[in-house]
Amino acid sequence: MNLSDLLNWYKTLNNKKIPKYIEIMDANNNQVCVDNSWMNVVNAWGICFDGKKWKYIETDSERGYVDIYKLFNTEEDVVNYAKDSLRKTYLSFDGNSKSEMLTRFIQKKFGYTQEHAIECVETISKYDDIFEEFFNYARIGKFFKKDKSKTIVLEYDAEKLNSQYGFTPLEAYMCLVLLRDNPKMTLNEIKLNLS
Repeated sequence: MNLSDLLNWYKTLNNKKIPKYIEIMDANNNQVCVDNSWMNVVNAWGICFDGKKWKYIETDSERGYVDIYKLFNTEEDVVNYAKDSLRKTYLSFDGNSKSEMLTRFIQKKFGYTQEHAIECVETISKYDDIFEEFFNYARIGKFFKKDKSKTIVLEYDAEKLNSQYGFTPLEAYMCLVLLRDNPKMTLNEIKLNLS
């Protein structure tokens, strides 16, 4: 599949909530270059080639800052990533709730049964900020919310729990919930795991 094929496929998606396609000349971690001008474009996506790497970007739906910025070696790789990312976004608005998407993600990524995955989603959904960050992690594999902020409970965030304490991403987000619900006991358990 090439970019032309991707754009034809994209035109078949009938949902105004998904990002709109824009032709970009270049992009960085913050803005896109359209018609020789660097700017913010709200809720958009695009692909460009800078002569060395293929770039895929998506912008946020509030201020138009670059939300997803990925580099690829080949057109095929960037197109496959774009299709997968757009398909997930489309499905999230097309009758699939975020909770349903997270349930399937947990089943696939961590091998949980549907019942166990639903229990995890219910636990994580107790707190909107933790839920939104975990949903963003499921989408792009990064430990932050769409606005690039992190949920911090006491001095812990999911990335720290993952990288410094050996928690899986799911365990890290579950631990943030436990830290909010019962900080003293959860801190003791984290310290016990280190010894």
